[in-house]
Amino acid sequence: MGSLMRTTTRHFSLLLTMTILMAGGNVPGYFSTQAAPTNLSAAGQDQGNTPDTSQRGVNGKLVFASDASGNYDIYLANTEGKNQLQLTTSAADDVDPSWSPDGARIAFISRRDGNFEIYVMNADGSNQTRLTNTAADEFDPAWSPSGAKIAFSRDSQNDLDVFSMDANGSNQTNLTNNTADDAFPSWSPDSTKLAFTSDRSGNADIFVMNANGSSPMNISNNSANDDFPAWAPNGRSIAFSSDRFGNFDLFLMSIDGSGQTRLTTSVKEETFPAWSPDSARLVYAAGTLVGGLLDVNDIVVMPVNASVKSTVINGSADEIFPDWQPLGSAAPGVNAIDDPNLFVRQHYLDFLNREPDAEGLAFWTNQITSCGSDAKCIEIRRINVSAAFFLSIEFQETGYVVYRTYKSSYGNLPGAPVPLTFSEFISDSQQIGRGVIVGQSGWEQVLENNKLAFFADFVTRSRFTTAYATTLTPAQFVDALYLNAGVTPSASERTAAINEFGSAPNTSDTAARARALRRVAQNSILAQQEFNKAFVLMEYFGYLRRNPNDAPDNNFAGYNFWLTKLNQFNGNFVNAEMVKAFIISGEYRQRFGQ
Repeated sequence: MGSLMRTTTRHFSLLLTMTILMAGGNVPGYFSTQAAPTNLSAAGQDQGNTPDTSQRGVNGKLVFASDASGNYDIYLANTEGKNQLQLTTSAADDVDPSWSPDGARIAFISRRDGNFEIYVMNADGSNQTRLTNTAADEFDPAWSPSGAKIAFSRDSQNDLDVFSMDANGSNQTNLTNNTADDAFPSWSPDSTKLAFTSDRSGNADIFVMNANGSSPMNISNNSANDDFPAWAPNGRSIAFSSDRFGNFDLFLMSIDGSGQTRLTTSVKEETFPAWSPDSARLVYAAGTLVGGLLDVNDIVVMPVNASVKSTVINGSADEIFPDWQPLGSAAPGVNAIDDPNLFVRQHYLDFLNREPDAEGLAFWTNQITSCGSDAKCIEIRRINVSAAFFLSIEFQETGYVVYRTYKSSYGNLPGAPVPLTFSEFISDSQQIGRGVIVGQSGWEQVLENNKLAFFADFVTRSRFTTAYATTLTPAQFVDALYLNAGVTPSASERTAAINEFGSAPNTSDTAARARALRRVAQNSILAQQEFNKAFVLMEYFGYLRRNPNDAPDNNFAGYNFWLTKLNQFNGNFVNAEMVKAFIISGEYRQRFGQ
């Protein structure tokens, strides 16, 4: 049985990989549907064009290294660990496989030429070709999602650096080039950034840098060892391993390092996480320490949002470095978003800016799967489930509050929605919704704290202070906000907002500004008046992840079309076919596959 380690690294964390082969309704827990109108239920409506949900297995195969044959070779298996196929049969060790973005090729490293070099082969094991040829050892190949580059680490004179090269092996470039050990590169989905491990801070941490090596930033910043980053295909999270509780467990964090969450609590060392193409599951190696080395690993698959784990490849051999085949060649003609589990989970990410809790995911997924193979039922349920996220209390109290704050502050653009951009909305809705899960204990206080911080920050921004000079009287300030909001307040509402400033002759009191703005933004008449406008805008923000006037539209004609239609049907999104149009649109579906 072989064990893998790196002899050149300075910390135990980096020893776990390898350089030298040693010896061979108010539903609890998710969000309330209290805000949903009666037309949320629309059974019997025939909308047509129902996505095919009969094929759930939209993710590809697993590739991994195993020493079952006596030395390490590359193997292929399905996601249940069955139908294993040995792809390499070299007398040397072949490890660390990485799928190309089209799922047609596999990069790996091999010692067949005396030291570890990077090779590439077809998915069936044919046409094995060496890409690097140096005196150093190369490790950790990672194919860029664009397919143009391969990032890797190189051990030269006891110093690890992250490199990149063209997919054919040319233009090898040192990206980190320092005395620290840098390894395990992982690409962002847009191929513009790399996450990697570095011990430049004294222990192993997860860093992110631009693809050209510039602007490295420590995002995990923990006193323990954080290792093996894996950037989610949806771009929202980075999985990694950390020994902050003794042994290596899997963790999840946002791409800025916030929200670090422990996923596993096993006594085993859990390392080398890799994502399923739909970002719903992780595959990783779980092993034990034998003589100070990580050994006897099994391959485990687990949903990101649940603790249920399935050991798919186990036995007496050592299985390591799993990677999940991208969707492109896994299931031709099947789009990942047709899978009910992914469909629901993506709505949590796109509208609530969080991973789903297990109860919520199960509930909303069941709304779709309970239709069985009834295509009309499936379509209507997908529409209703989708709309439920905008209509939910959780979104209404987070994302919709952000919308109404911009409306109250800046009014409208001529013939266009409120002057709120997608990037502004994402940043602000994440701030106001952080940690909020309606129905969970204490959520009201978390939301209140977030709102206080959001409004306090909002009124200090240069855009707001430029629009509202502090020399304005409280009455002028409040009247301007209500004018932008398009609301004529009652006498008591206007007085309450003005009284936030007490007897002050001006509006220099920042805290009072925040309180007054919040009163206007949370006005019930404003919420009613702007509901349809916000609904349409959120279709663009949530599904298409862009502004309505961005390409390919380049104007607000599409936004105005859907607003007119929604108004014609008195807000009935089913009869207006608005939600349906967005979730079956080519632009939305291309986010998840052809």
